[in-house]
Amino acid sequence: MQSGHAVVLGGGIAGLVTAGVLTEFYRRVTVVDRYPAPGPDEYRRGAPQGRHAHNLLPGGARMMEEIFPGLLGEMAADGGVPARMLVGYRFYFAGREAPQVPIGAESVQATRPFYERHLRRRLLGRDGVCLLPDTDVVGLVTDEARTRVVGVRIARKAPGSSEEELAADLVIDAMGRSGRTPAWLEELGYQRPQEDRVAVDVAYASRIIRLAPEGAERAGHLVGGDINGTPRSIALLAVEGGQHVLTVAGSGPENRPPTDEPGFTDFLATVSPPDILKAVLAAESLGAIAAYRFPTAVWRRYERLRRFPAGLLVTGDALCSLNPLYGQGQSVAAMEAVALRRCLAGGQHDLFRRFFRAAARIAEAPWQMTADAVTPPTSRDAAARLRAMIMNRTTAAAIRDDVVAVQLGRVIALLDPPTSLMRPRLFWRVLSKGAS
Repeated sequence: MQSGHAVVLGGGIAGLVTAGVLTEFYRRVTVVDRYPAPGPDEYRRGAPQGRHAHNLLPGGARMMEEIFPGLLGEMAADGGVPARMLVGYRFYFAGREAPQVPIGAESVQATRPFYERHLRRRLLGRDGVCLLPDTDVVGLVTDEARTRVVGVRIARKAPGSSEEELAADLVIDAMGRSGRTPAWLEELGYQRPQEDRVAVDVAYASRIIRLAPEGAERAGHLVGGDINGTPRSIALLAVEGGQHVLTVAGSGPENRPPTDEPGFTDFLATVSPPDILKAVLAAESLGAIAAYRFPTAVWRRYERLRRFPAGLLVTGDALCSLNPLYGQGQSVAAMEAVALRRCLAGGQHDLFRRFFRAAARIAEAPWQMTADAVTPPTSRDAAARLRAMIMNRTTAAAIRDDVVAVQLGRVIALLDPPTSLMRPRLFWRVLSKGAS
């Protein structure tokens, strides 16, 4: 039975999917966003990475469909690109092209504004939902004992507005990497969460292009992965409107893609298969080159705190911001939202502890992928060395063995855990075919 009021701080993808779940449990749900409401095809100011390739992984697509039934079909009908991972993909493992075999799951490819527009539309179609754009969150409101959050203080940016309190039974910080919960906890006399950090130093350069028909056919749904075995990469993603998002990326100062036309083209030549390079150079450019840098992945370990105020939770990048090269962020946010649904169905008792533990289980595998990729072999512990050995053998075997390719694809798609690669029958295939 619905009752009470929940407030979500942040109007990005994590905030929207979380609010979608909350509508099942609360009579009123308010989403507070510090940024103005974007137009139908505008990039939201609060997502500086929004102009770059965003691939909704099948694991995340399934969760979004659970939250908003029929969403994937609606997006496809509105121009999103239905895709079956690996089928129609030119995806590269360790510099070699993977076989095009179905992994048993689908998604829809689109630009970030397209995803957000459809999520907002579905959310605002539910009773009791209110979106407050262009509104700052000033701080939390607690009871006298400071053991429970009972609301937030907000300030609308409209001229003449004054600070006001918004009462709430549950407040969720989904404000991304700028989430303020650690500072708020300290102000309230609680311990800040421990932060695990991994320096990834990733830089992007992207633009929207329209390929000629023959170029689009060669590119298919996605060209990407570790094509040349270097810290540089490309993602050429088919999206709505017959367009492709072209993103090139690199790790480290010497691999940052330039944003001037000659430099961008030269960098592109180092990461593209020859036929794709030819198709991209002949394509129509539909916008300027956009740049983005991501220095550090951060996991705030809320599940390790012994004390935490009731009535407050944290999700999305505010909890764990992952290496964007793997395209996991929006999918992990959707998985956390579905985990929140299960926790709320179990009642309010010990909610923060149950949710943060569930979120940690979701974040663990993507985080390990981030950490293992940038940790030098000489600095890895025994567990990391074992994971690296298994992954290296598995990617090598996936080029030669469709069964291995399917299972590796399902792990990358966040459908199955990495432990699935250790199943005896599969591991035997890896050992027999995974020699370099």
